Amino acid sequence: MLRTAIIAATLVAPLPALAQDQGAVRNACKADFTRNCPGISPGGGRLIACFKEKQAQFSEGCRTAMQSAQASRQKN
Repeated sequence: MLRTAIIAATLVAPLPALAQDQGAVRNACKADFTRNCPGISPGGGRLIACFKEKQAQFSEGCRTAMQSAQASRQKN
């Protein structure tokens, strides 16, 4: 029982940071994705592919938020 609780706590610990990163990306990039990737729905890596293809057209704030989120994911 204790072992299960420890494993669960370990798995849940990074979630607030992930949610925070997702919120930051959403806030910084919503207009950029609407403008640069119209009609592309989330899921399956479609938005990431669009971002990679058109990265230079995205705002500095969005690019920074995406890089920060990626760095956080790599740490966890």
